[in-house]
Amino acid sequence: MDTPRENSTHDSGVWLLDRIMNQMNAGVYITDVDTDEILFMNSGMKKQFGLVEPEGKICWQVLQKGMSERCPFCPVPRLLRDGPSAAPLRWEEHNTSNGCIYENFDSLIQWHDGRLVHFQHSLDVTEYHKLSIAATTDELTGALNRRAGKAALAEMAAACARTGEPFSLCMFDVNDLKKANDHFGHAAGDQLLVSIAEAVRGVLQEGDVLCRLSGDEFLALMRGAPREQAVQRMNTALAALHGVQALSEQADAFSFGVLTPEPNGPARSVAQLLSDVDEKLHEKKRRLHIANAQYALLHSPQRSPGVDFTYDTIYLLDALVQSTDDYVYVCNMKTGVFCYPQAMVDEFDLPGRVIANAAAVWGAKVHPNDKQAFLEANQEITDGRADSHCVEYRACNRHGEWVWMRCRGHLERDAGGEPVLFAGIITNLGKKNKVDHLTGVFNKFEFEHEVRRLLDAQPREGVCVLLFGIDGLKRINGLYNRLFGDEVIRIVCQKLQTLAPPGGTVFRLDGDEFGVVLRGGTLRAVQGYFGAVQQAFSTQQTFDGSKFFCTLSCGCAFAPHDGTTYLGLLKCASSALDHAKRHGKNRMEVFSSAILGPAERAMELTELLRESIENGCNGFSLHYQPVFSPDGRLCGAEALSRWQCARFGSVPPGEFIALLEKNGMILSFGRWAFRQAVRQCAVFLDEYPAFSMAVNLSCLQLEDPTLVEYLAQTLREEGVSAEHIIVELTESYLAPNLERLSGLLAQMRGLGLRVAMDDFGTGYSSLSVLKHAPVDIVKIDRSFVQGLCGSAFDHSFVHLMVELCHSVGIRVCVEGVETTAELAALQPFGADYLQGFLLGHPEPAARFAPLFL
Repeated sequence: MDTPRENSTHDSGVWLLDRIMNQMNAGVYITDVDTDEILFMNSGMKKQFGLVEPEGKICWQVLQKGMSERCPFCPVPRLLRDGPSAAPLRWEEHNTSNGCIYENFDSLIQWHDGRLVHFQHSLDVTEYHKLSIAATTDELTGALNRRAGKAALAEMAAACARTGEPFSLCMFDVNDLKKANDHFGHAAGDQLLVSIAEAVRGVLQEGDVLCRLSGDEFLALMRGAPREQAVQRMNTALAALHGVQALSEQADAFSFGVLTPEPNGPARSVAQLLSDVDEKLHEKKRRLHIANAQYALLHSPQRSPGVDFTYDTIYLLDALVQSTDDYVYVCNMKTGVFCYPQAMVDEFDLPGRVIANAAAVWGAKVHPNDKQAFLEANQEITDGRADSHCVEYRACNRHGEWVWMRCRGHLERDAGGEPVLFAGIITNLGKKNKVDHLTGVFNKFEFEHEVRRLLDAQPREGVCVLLFGIDGLKRINGLYNRLFGDEVIRIVCQKLQTLAPPGGTVFRLDGDEFGVVLRGGTLRAVQGYFGAVQQAFSTQQTFDGSKFFCTLSCGCAFAPHDGTTYLGLLKCASSALDHAKRHGKNRMEVFSSAILGPAERAMELTELLRESIENGCNGFSLHYQPVFSPDGRLCGAEALSRWQCARFGSVPPGEFIALLEKNGMILSFGRWAFRQAVRQCAVFLDEYPAFSMAVNLSCLQLEDPTLVEYLAQTLREEGVSAEHIIVELTESYLAPNLERLSGLLAQMRGLGLRVAMDDFGTGYSSLSVLKHAPVDIVKIDRSFVQGLCGSAFDHSFVHLMVELCHSVGIRVCVEGVETTAELAALQPFGADYLQGFLLGHPEPAARFAPLFL
């Protein structure tokens, strides 16, 4: 029979478990490993499955459908085989009861009565799966899209390289899709694409992949198929399409090229593989063009009776040149000689209208940053690999100004399929490229021009400048791709224009930002405008069958109240936008001096920090806070950074550490701090051989591939054994990145360093993560210690966490002990280390030694 004390501890533990788990959004349940009886289930999981009191029932009877015995995919047998010390088992479940998809994390833990039980932590990932499928699948054909197809190609190439297994790439595109669209309509053209995709899918086998690269271009990946087999399969797909409507009588449904890399040949990148198979396809297409030209010659219909249309081709070019502001050009592909209009000759100071070496003459006018794109686009035409092109670049005019140009052209071939004529137009997009070609609105140069013009005019009603930024565009780019993200930018711009009040002009600035200029805009009008924008983006948007969600943040400044110059007004609006982004996003912030104060301080501090780092961390120092055992014996200290700034005095660590991380200086500072701490540890060890030094590492330092090498080198150079150094990492970073960081932490521990998880209880840790975390010490956050004497939850949490850590061999340090009452309350818990102001404040090295050693 339990003693009253044991009953109290048991009830407290169960109550705490229930309290913690019911606050989680994920599903959690615990079962007996022998009987599958449910011992505990949190409220989140009960709600997902519509259960009231599942405890005492069998899990596979209430959580699954149609099961007469333990689920065939049950993880318990494997967990029992691997043992309780194994890492959590991560697996995906398609639930038979509610149809949802779950990502499960299963492990064995010790129950309050000492027996081993099954613990499962489940995340509902159904919607994520739907979005992932939508983001990787071509909606029309059901094939993978280009991005997912390239990933599949990389995966298959790597797998076959490891096994020596052959695989073939089959690139194919539809013949005469334009004719099908013109003659039968776009619906018939779409159906043709679907039919072709289905025909090719019909010859694929398990493990093969089909993806749609672009409008009419596809890629089939056949694993284990040598070239002859791949060609045979593609011909089988072609045969299945004979007689399909929208196909001309003499043409196959599609052309294809096959590439089978040598199993033991040199490794090729995805881009190289696609380029090589593209060459194979173009060989086929070229032969098809010649065959079609010959067929047309033999089967051309008799001339229809009626009036013939004739015109004098000699005057055609002059007529076209005179009818447009664009520059019309013609190239004889047999000789390579170009003819340009006189207006272009005058504007760009060309040597004449007819130029034999145009690539060299005109290419010399192209901006260095755009020259590669210009030359590549022209080379494709010269080589006959493309029949048309459209390229944008900057060219230098006779005034020495860079002017944006858009060059479009088309290649005509003779009956033999050889290039004969290339002609097109070059559009002068204007100085500084006034129009943003993605959105169609004026760009940042015109934004500046318009704001300056209005400020110079000094209108009585004033001027309002708004800066909008898209929240979450990076996430959308990651879910789909950058082309999709560009479409989101275009959609956002259209809505900003549609909703803009009278007198408002929208401009595209850099990246995902837009500027709106309102002449005479009042605060009420601005608030109404942003409210309409906020409402327009309050729900999911759809583009090309794919859904996305984004919001907008906005910063607003008024002239002359907030500024009378362009740069001053822009600075105010930009500061307001940054403030809106930092304080929750999806909101508008009107500029005030209270916003600019912290922003200006941060900018000034950043420059002063940079100056300090460049001068050997001048102004920085380390203070050391003692760490004691419960019986009062000194165990060591934690090194804490301090910065004495000449302009601002003592700057809090919470402020300057964040600036160091944000501005890329934390790596240099972190190395300095680690070396200083190790060096001081060596001094303290001379007086106190049992001393240990704890040093905090930033999450950004963990991304440094040379970190472990630097730590080992510093220990060697300073002559300190690794057993005396503890590296501290915050729980909020360590827990969600545990799998990725496990190798790095193992290397650190391999050196002999101890690893501590700081601020425990404030982040994402769960019982299963804590059980398998590769750490030696857990530091319980001081927020729980502050409520120790007045909160039953904090009291039970600290007690339970100490016991739990000790059960898996992890030592516990309790931080933030500031009162004698807190110290007394902690004594029965058996924590290994105590730290706090009651026991000792952080002190410089010169004061630490006489006080504590």
